[in-house]
Amino acid sequence: MEPLLSLDEAAALLKLTRSQMYELTRSRSRCRQAVPIPVIRIGKRKMFRTAALHEWILQLEKQAA
Repeated sequence: MEPLLSLDEAAALLKLTRSQMYELTRSRSRCRQAVPIPVIRIGKRKMFRTAALHEWILQLEKQAA
């Protein structure tokens, strides 16, 4: 199993700010997104899988085409 990324690590991977990542993971924001970002909530922490983020980007590219 691959290690989970913290919100800051995922933000760095995606070249987004911390506040942009928080906005993408908010439940109201996720409802408005056609392809919600894959987030794992562990208590109050938000964690991400690298492979799931890469798949999310591919889905966004397909949707935009």
